[in-house]
Amino acid sequence: MKKFSFDSAKFLGSMLKPTDQLLDMHGNEMPEIALVGRSNVGKSSLINHLLSLKKLAFVSSKPGKTVTLNFFKVDERLILVDLPGYGFAKRSHEDQASWGKSIHDYFTKRKSLKVILLLVDSRREFCEEDKQIALWAEHHQKSVVIVFTKSDTIKEGEKKALQAKAHSLNPSFPTMYYSIKDGKSRDFLITTLNHLLIPS
Repeated sequence: MKKFSFDSAKFLGSMLKPTDQLLDMHGNEMPEIALVGRSNVGKSSLINHLLSLKKLAFVSSKPGKTVTLNFFKVDERLILVDLPGYGFAKRSHEDQASWGKSIHDYFTKRKSLKVILLLVDSRREFCEEDKQIALWAEHHQKSVVIVFTKSDTIKEGEKKALQAKAHSLNPSFPTMYYSIKDGKSRDFLITTLNHLLIPS
């Protein structure tokens, strides 16, 4: 199978519930990569950097803006899914419960889900939702990559501490540091995703 280059991408649409209707129109047998993490963890910035398109995903200075599941087609044969951020305290409990259900329904109903990118702010601890997603992925045998975002804001010594925390969460999950200021982050993530998506 040809490697994914992440050279082309387009926005497919948004939905509140993970139904198959949208993807039926665009090829629902394509492998899917889901990005999940706390609000303001940097999902939109990572998507734009990974796909080399500055305005493909909306970047907001205010956390909690992404309230839908946003779908992008990559290289005409891969789907990238931006899931709603969790843990934003200023949103109502009803909103947070609704988003939590959207994430849960997506994880349990999308058979084409192949890889979960669990984004964690390098400056913060793992939250309860991060741990729940890690447990769910382990139980359902889904591939997970823990991506420490905003890694340019921490020192080398702090990275070792993050590795230890990730190991305690699940020692089998690969980890990486990502900074949108470093092109090598993009290259390394693409290599990691190809390794997980393409059978050896």
